[in-house]
Amino acid sequence: MRGFVFRTGLVFEWDGAAHRIERLGAGDQVVLERLGDGQTVLSSRQELLAAFSAGQLCMPPGTDTVPVAQVYQRPLAELPSHIQAKVRTRMAYLDTIREAGQIPLTPYHLVPLIAEVSRRINDPHPPSPMTLYRWHQAYRRAQDARALIPRFDRRGGAGTRQAERIRELFGEAAEEAFQASPSATIKSIFTRLEGKIRAENAKRLPTDQFRLPSLRTVYRLFGRLEAYDQTRLAEGKHVADRRYRVAKAGPVVDGILMRVEVDHTPLDLFLIDEITGLPLGRPVLTLFIDVYSRFPVGYYLSFGGTSAAAVVGGLRHAILPKTPVKEVIPDLPVEHAWPCYGLIAVLVADNGLEFYSTALDSVAMDLGMSIIYCPKRQPWFKGAIERFLQTFNFTLSHQLPGTSLSRLEDRGDYDSQKHALLTLAEFKHLLEKWLLDIYAQTVHRGIGTTPWAKWHEGLKRHEPELPGSLDDLQRRIGMAEERTLRRDGIVLKGIRYAGPDLDPILRTWGPGIKLRLVFDAEDLGSIQVWAPEQQDPVTVPALNQAYAKGLTLLQHELIQQQVRESGHSAENPDALAKAKYDLAIAVDELLKGRKQRGRRRAANIHGKTSTHPEARLNPGTPPKPVTKPIPAPEAALDEPPAPLPTFQLEKGLRG
Repeated sequence: MRGFVFRTGLVFEWDGAAHRIERLGAGDQVVLERLGDGQTVLSSRQELLAAFSAGQLCMPPGTDTVPVAQVYQRPLAELPSHIQAKVRTRMAYLDTIREAGQIPLTPYHLVPLIAEVSRRINDPHPPSPMTLYRWHQAYRRAQDARALIPRFDRRGGAGTRQAERIRELFGEAAEEAFQASPSATIKSIFTRLEGKIRAENAKRLPTDQFRLPSLRTVYRLFGRLEAYDQTRLAEGKHVADRRYRVAKAGPVVDGILMRVEVDHTPLDLFLIDEITGLPLGRPVLTLFIDVYSRFPVGYYLSFGGTSAAAVVGGLRHAILPKTPVKEVIPDLPVEHAWPCYGLIAVLVADNGLEFYSTALDSVAMDLGMSIIYCPKRQPWFKGAIERFLQTFNFTLSHQLPGTSLSRLEDRGDYDSQKHALLTLAEFKHLLEKWLLDIYAQTVHRGIGTTPWAKWHEGLKRHEPELPGSLDDLQRRIGMAEERTLRRDGIVLKGIRYAGPDLDPILRTWGPGIKLRLVFDAEDLGSIQVWAPEQQDPVTVPALNQAYAKGLTLLQHELIQQQVRESGHSAENPDALAKAKYDLAIAVDELLKGRKQRGRRRAANIHGKTSTHPEARLNPGTPPKPVTKPIPAPEAALDEPPAPLPTFQLEKGLRG
């Protein structure tokens, strides 16, 4: 290893600035010139030595007399044993020269020394005087035994002999071959390359033609490609990016609720209906996890798939203080309370359409929450939630009866639907039992402690913030829309809302003013209305409370569709009641059907979620027959009223 000594003219870097030693003074003094601005700096040897020990002083690259590329930089121990033996042999000759003192390096003086050393170390191939002289010069310049390593690896041509244009055509041929088939072979690349070179030669002069490389040369060209490029061609860029990505530390979070990640996942578990006992399907879990503590702060379960309503429902559960879960499984109490609550500073989500919804943007602005969207197809940007969901499925879902496991081939002869035993309410009980008493009390490798302890450690530095009241939160978290105020109230999704609280708004702004509305997709009984220049909204109930109270948005949309198809008015209360009754009966029949897909849809229509795990659409009392308005005077008056057609779930069912 070549070092340096303090001498006049030495250039080195000190705290990132280049300095040169102008003069070594008496005693310990050193006079430096800072090369950047020419300023003279007075220092001492002890100060420079202390800076070297602290890593602040070093030799700048390029100041060595021997180029770095000419000296092997890795440890000698990594070399094969026969190469190390050659280095020791050469050092033995050089040590003899050093022991002989100041002698001329001529053949007259070197030949006897070479003969002596070759006899002593039993070297059958002693070097010539000229070879020994070259060894001595290389070692003297580098002051490093690695300068004596025989570099056989540098013999011969290092690069390809193919022209740049040939290499470009080869790259194009390889891209086209693997785009046509991920199982492309070198021979298929060679065939395409042959055609490209023939087309290229057709445009060139006879004296400037390209020769077709041999098949073996094409093999070598492909072998010269980096491993990343070979994987990218064969398996795609996304696979290559993930396989050759260096795992790095995640973002540094210094407190609870500073960064919360959200994602959806279909559970690897089939649940059943609590009345019929038939499998309903796999619910979708929407979960929020605090990155600082790795503690889940809220979740939402539903059979409706990913949606803005699921995100808003999970966000509401994350912010509010948690109430103890209803213990539907006997003798299985949840020992620990759920300590997580409070407003979120930054929410990290992927690029699902539900996260770009107007409703979530409105909620984020109202709550002072920022939303960060991860790059597409790069889930490691929210690695905490991705890793937790995997742990959740493997540790809990895969251990319960009715599990579907992660892949179909893993099930074997296991019938997931036949073995399904848990209802949504029972699974919710088990979920919170596992979450609070097992997961939160187990040491997490990423944070070095338990999520429970880490959350309470964060509580010492940051107290979670809550909205002013529960009503204030309900006003801000929901589905947002904009509607026009009319003299007869506000119409939202075909439901009319009116009340005395709208009178001042109508008198002040007049009909036609646009108002911001917030409503709960799980209960259309009332809406929140913001008037212009008002700080707080007013609650406006639906005129037809018997119909809208407790009605979900999905149920209402299906009822509206059926009423329209029957030819009745969308605001006819008798037609709405009849359609609601028919929907409830049809959904109950669908729950008893043979198709699991239909039963899952029925559970979604009933509104079964983690908020209402036992929800059912109440049909009420059978409604009276609905008569259509008479379209013309000549219509027969003695004909009986036509009944409402049977509810067709297959035509308008969603979710």
